[in-house]
Amino acid sequence: MGSFPPFSYFVCSAYDGSLVKPFISVKAEFRIMILRTFLTVASTVVLIRSAHQSCLEGEREEDSALCVAFTPYLIFSYGSSIFRVDREGTNLKRLVANTSASVILGYHHGEDRIYWADMGRQGMIGRAFMNGTRKEMVHVTGEGVSGFTVNWIQNTIIWSNRIKGTIEEVTVNGSNPHLLFGDLFHPSDVIVDPYERLLFWLSDGLLATVDCAPSTGGKVKSIFGSHEKLETISLDFNDKRVFWVQYGQEEDEAMVGSCDYSGATVHMMRLLAQSWPFRMSLFADHIYYTDLKSRTIRRTHKYTGRNVVTLNLKPSFDVLADVKVVFPLTSLTDRTGAPLTADSGCASGQDSCRSVCVRDGDQQCWCAEGFALTKNGTACEDVNECAFWNHGCTLGCYNIPGSYVCTCPQGFALLPDMKTCHELLPCLSDLTSCSHYCMQTEEGAVCSCPEGSMLAPDGRTCTGCTSLDNGGCSQICTLQSPTKWECDCFPGYLLDRDAKHCSAVGPQPYLLFANIHDIRRIHFDGTLYETLLDKQVGRVLALDYDPVESKIYFAHTALKWIERANLDGTEREVLASEDLELCGGLTLDWINRKLYWTDSGRSEIKRSALNRMQGEVIIQDNMTKPHGITVHPLAKRLFWTDEGDKPLIESAFLDGSGRRIVVGTHLVAPTGLAVDYLADKLYWCDAKRSVIEVAELDGTHRRSLTQNNVGHPFSVAVFEDYLWFTDWKNPSVVRVDKRSGQNGVRLRGNMSHPSSLVIVHPLAKPGADPCLSNNGGCSHKCDNRFGVAHCSCHPQFLKGADGRSCYRSESVPLSNEPDSHRLNLSNTPLNSEGSPAFPVTRPTAGGDASLRISLEAEIMISDEGDDCAEQECDINAQCVLTEGGAVCQCMEGFAGNGSTCKDIDECYTGIALCQRGFAVCINTEGGYVCKCHAGYTGDGVSCLGKELCGESLP
Repeated sequence: MGSFPPFSYFVCSAYDGSLVKPFISVKAEFRIMILRTFLTVASTVVLIRSAHQSCLEGEREEDSALCVAFTPYLIFSYGSSIFRVDREGTNLKRLVANTSASVILGYHHGEDRIYWADMGRQGMIGRAFMNGTRKEMVHVTGEGVSGFTVNWIQNTIIWSNRIKGTIEEVTVNGSNPHLLFGDLFHPSDVIVDPYERLLFWLSDGLLATVDCAPSTGGKVKSIFGSHEKLETISLDFNDKRVFWVQYGQEEDEAMVGSCDYSGATVHMMRLLAQSWPFRMSLFADHIYYTDLKSRTIRRTHKYTGRNVVTLNLKPSFDVLADVKVVFPLTSLTDRTGAPLTADSGCASGQDSCRSVCVRDGDQQCWCAEGFALTKNGTACEDVNECAFWNHGCTLGCYNIPGSYVCTCPQGFALLPDMKTCHELLPCLSDLTSCSHYCMQTEEGAVCSCPEGSMLAPDGRTCTGCTSLDNGGCSQICTLQSPTKWECDCFPGYLLDRDAKHCSAVGPQPYLLFANIHDIRRIHFDGTLYETLLDKQVGRVLALDYDPVESKIYFAHTALKWIERANLDGTEREVLASEDLELCGGLTLDWINRKLYWTDSGRSEIKRSALNRMQGEVIIQDNMTKPHGITVHPLAKRLFWTDEGDKPLIESAFLDGSGRRIVVGTHLVAPTGLAVDYLADKLYWCDAKRSVIEVAELDGTHRRSLTQNNVGHPFSVAVFEDYLWFTDWKNPSVVRVDKRSGQNGVRLRGNMSHPSSLVIVHPLAKPGADPCLSNNGGCSHKCDNRFGVAHCSCHPQFLKGADGRSCYRSESVPLSNEPDSHRLNLSNTPLNSEGSPAFPVTRPTAGGDASLRISLEAEIMISDEGDDCAEQECDINAQCVLTEGGAVCQCMEGFAGNGSTCKDIDECYTGIALCQRGFAVCINTEGGYVCKCHAGYTGDGVSCLGKELCGESLP
């Protein structure tokens, strides 16, 4: 067995020679020690399949018998193709090409197939595997198909025919076609609940109805009727409710109606204005529908219509027809047609198989490759392949449970056949573009990898714990053998079902960003998109937040002061208002309770305590135009960018000493920068070079992360597996993979110049102790759990319903575990207005929900073929797609032809609403702010006088 590099890890063995998990590096142990407050244990839900049934695409196979379910995704028909995409807009992939211009979809996950029906004159039903292979025609339906569904338990295809007035059925293989229902009134859509054996469809007679009948045929019952047009139908399998789209007298007045399977508890909800839904699909609390007018896929809450998110495909005017949410756990069955459960397969029977064996159809145990049955035939034992002539290895062989690996001594490396050792001779010229080593052999140049990694299928790059991709692990990669590794997560994170990526526990993270004239927030998936602060914000470039006191800190460029407010936008207060010229960046040390900011007007960096904003200059010499700034409290370092004559990225200790250059070459206009606190990486963007780069904290191992579709980046932020940045050229917030720069998703939605960007989550700023501020809001004991205050009570006390207050147990019988009572709209009775039957409180700006502006988010799935990429719009304009093509339009507050946009001076033109005689109007780029005269207080729109010289001013 070859020696392991001393810098990567140490391996120890148990007494029986089995390999024990290697120790992770000291650097990783230190980070774990910093972050650990308690151990989180997670379990993975698995599905057990029959012995000869492979896992579905997107599932992870374990020991040849277990399949781990994946998260839901969408399939949709677009133009003449069928695509798949994640619900957040990632992993867009064409599955089937050349179907027809308008098809409706179904899926059968037991078979791992997509089914589709042509609504045109061809009238064909086709199918293909989920990966797009084995495309074939199943049945000819004839003209008039109006609805289509797959019964994945009975293995049949059902469709409605509007012209013939029928609902027909055929097996998934195209055999035994027969009529289920005839003489119907123009059925327009159909869907089946295989579990309840019920069929639902829409009829368009004198009265539009939602009809129901047994899926095997029988008596038809109308469960809802309307004089308005009904368009499409979907089912909520969990709550047993039918959903449909209903149009009002005006075609753009669309509503979503729902009722239970018997027709009771009808609920109506209005959709976004100007929506023309064509087909819809339902999953959990959301409805997904295709919009014929905007040619997009939209998502909204199934009962409230709020949190609208738009999935905008690459700009095109093809027909976007159907969409389906694919989630295997709602449709998987075994070969008998029964729902697949954890009791299926090897676990069934009295004498269960043990170890890694499974049962076949004859109820006999068999073992995976590398294992053999014991004499009693009920258990498996490891086979030592290395005992049989090294199993083909030329030099060394190392046995691992169920398999083996070939090893080489120092000075040798394995060839791609993974068996032959060859002397490590460097290539004369690396024409193969190897990611690590190039080795010269008799057959030519061959790429090789260090111990702990192996060649990827492309034969050039290496994958594994010692490679750049970290073995595909987002956080910790632990080597199990020279060619096998496992992924793990830091405390506070849970391993995803793909066994590679890590997700933060706790509340749902969201983005907080300055949009020049307002401050907004938005969830990663586009939901909860709203304006927090928009009144008298002026021009804001810099902001940050304090996870301890839940405060936003931001700087006005026009008013020349720093302000703070609660994370919900309430309790605004001015902090620093003196000696501030142009603040381009600010950052908050959440552990040492300090605020740092750059002032490019004075060419200096200042800091101040949070409770007294008297800034002290800590860095001033040899500085021209400081801009972005961030802090790493655990490393006790400060990082900033300088856009001056000699652009730099520099670093210093928190008091300004120990200053050194981190990056000093190939920079033009470095603006934003961010630290990955788990990986100790520094990310930054260059606005004029249109590039995002990454390096170690000392500037070494610098590389470009992405240069495609970057535009004019301003600010960056990093969290979990992703890097986010704001783009001024195409006003939006963009997400890419923080290691590869690939898999980009663009969040848009009426943005102007999205500037400073931060991630709000307790783990986004590790080490924060919320109990430091007002005891975390707890009346008794406060415990810091991954940045979240957890309240508990002294003995003889019970926790109140708010989760923070404590009461004597004999006085108020309240639950001690209020966290277990969570609002679940899918199981909550609805009142006549469609709202939960009990009040739900939410934080509001200034105590008035009307002050908070909700916005619509748009997720750009792909920028390929974007007509806007060809436009040269002004920095103060945005590209708008119309049927005539892409055009540039000046943003609000600017005037021009789109190619050139100039600021409108609201103060000069008299548009401004400042109180005349008591306030001054200050024009800003794209807007204005009002400032009361000395001796007056207020927001400038309304100013109140202070008592001066014994007189009260008006």
